[in-house]
Amino acid sequence: MAAMQSKDQKTTHEVLFVGTDTDRRRQFETECKTQIGRRHFVTTTEDAATLLKQRVIDLLVLDLESFTRPTHVRSLGELMGLRSGMETLALCPASAAAWLLDLMPHGLKHYCLSPYLSAELTRRVQDMTLKVDAFDMTQRLDDRGDIVDLNATWLDAMGYTIDEVIGTPFEDYVNPESRRAVQQALITTHTNRRTETVVCQLRRKDGSILDVALNGVATYNTHGEHLQTRCELRGVNYFLADKLKSESLLQVERELKVLLLVRSKLQQALMGIKDVNELSFLMCQELRKCPGIVGVAFLHKDANDVMQLDACMSRDDQDRVSFVKGCEDMLQLSRGKSLGVLSALMQGEFVIADSLAKIGGQRDLRFFHAMGVRTIVGTPIVAESIMFDEAAKTLGALCLMLDRRHNFPREWLEVMADLGALASFGLNIIEWGHEKADLMRQLRDMAMTDTLTGAANRRSANEFMQREYAHSQKEGLPFTLIMMDVDKFKRINDTYGHEQGDQVLKAITRAAKDLLRGSDLLVRWGGEEFLVVAPNTDAADGFALAENIRLAIEKTPIEGCHNVSVSMGVSLIAAGKSIEDALGRADAALYRAKETGRNRCIMAEDKLPPEATTTT
Repeated sequence: MAAMQSKDQKTTHEVLFVGTDTDRRRQFETECKTQIGRRHFVTTTEDAATLLKQRVIDLLVLDLESFTRPTHVRSLGELMGLRSGMETLALCPASAAAWLLDLMPHGLKHYCLSPYLSAELTRRVQDMTLKVDAFDMTQRLDDRGDIVDLNATWLDAMGYTIDEVIGTPFEDYVNPESRRAVQQALITTHTNRRTETVVCQLRRKDGSILDVALNGVATYNTHGEHLQTRCELRGVNYFLADKLKSESLLQVERELKVLLLVRSKLQQALMGIKDVNELSFLMCQELRKCPGIVGVAFLHKDANDVMQLDACMSRDDQDRVSFVKGCEDMLQLSRGKSLGVLSALMQGEFVIADSLAKIGGQRDLRFFHAMGVRTIVGTPIVAESIMFDEAAKTLGALCLMLDRRHNFPREWLEVMADLGALASFGLNIIEWGHEKADLMRQLRDMAMTDTLTGAANRRSANEFMQREYAHSQKEGLPFTLIMMDVDKFKRINDTYGHEQGDQVLKAITRAAKDLLRGSDLLVRWGGEEFLVVAPNTDAADGFALAENIRLAIEKTPIEGCHNVSVSMGVSLIAAGKSIEDALGRADAALYRAKETGRNRCIMAEDKLPPEATTTT
């Protein structure tokens, strides 16, 4: 295993560095010389595009400080999309993190914030270029289990020549303790062609042991006779690293869900905000409850255009007095300076400082260091809610202080931008005294409507369902709920990008709305999940409506990707039953639709009309 890792680490990676600053280029070359192989340096996106068409580049490095927003956003985005499979690393100034929001829709996942700390850049590049046991061995077995084909990686890992292996039984290379498990895993049928994944040990030619995870797919002829099985083998540590990465992503997803709920609550509360103190208190009070957040500060410019601390709250109330003083000290650091992370925030920039040293050093901010603050994210509050527009007037800023360092995903940063927009709305409401009817209508739509698709949001749905439920129970009318989920939506995002995924959700919304009555309501329930609320609709009509929506979505052409499908669960709210009960049964039916093949409707009721059976 160690031998394989050592060999993998010596793999040559071709790197293309795009930027104009010679010193930063030398710094990158010096700090990352052990992680990269051949290096190419260009100063323009045009030269970079030409080189990408001529050579296979493993890692594209963009020195964003060499470019200007928004002049170069499009050209850099096009550069990233020139070759699929190429990793991109953005070297982004901590004082101009809005670059990340610009480039993430183009597929950017990796970034490093400057000024860099010792070995920080090296770690980032190492994470991207070095693979832990990611060797990909493949082999093909005939119907007797003999090896009929394999790749060079297999031979390199096992130490054999191809003439020594071809035609020999695969089990000869499996350690005796693992043979029974491998034999069981390779059992397939023409109706179940994928083999079970099994962890096993292979014995190399030199007698050493190689731990791998094995899986494969078998092929059969038209008579159901087995032809061959194609197997893939990867190092066990590769799957362990993949599992750890998945767990980390789940943690981020859980934290993001809480942040989204807080954003939703703030959206609703803005309708009744009366003054700046109430707004700043509300936002700090709610945001400090989010996982990972140590404290929150709300800054607002006074009548003399001087930034003041309106409110700040720490996770622990016992530290409140010291925390306020620390925030005041932090604000003082930014006053009178034209450069730096905090000064950029005061001037309307979106900033991320993943170390206190990038703000003023641990000595200047020792209290925050003692509290465990490791990252400060600041979003500007600008006039008319025009986020990150250089011409917009900066009204204030919102700072979140977190207890860890990590690269934030696109969704997290977008929520931060939304929070700045919400604060801007709130300040405008206060300033205009609720006299702007258009703004109030926008706030109402924000609170009741999903901004991406135009469908109703959960708050609107809950109010609608409660009202219609009470009416249906009183009058004895039927009431149907339809839960709908986009099939394989993650694959759409991974294949075509998040922007295309957004277009899919919009297209599905339009197709579904076209089939609804004026009394029905389409709701974006969360992510790629939708809910149709159909009052005065019995089980048969509800199922028919669901099936019509499913067929319409299946036939809807979506520019930029293949057609999509949805799975649906239908539930009738019977007399005396609750909305929660119906939602739970609709969700369970949707889950069964997913499990039994997707692109189908399933009725949650026990007794079904003949035509309301599972449909494919």
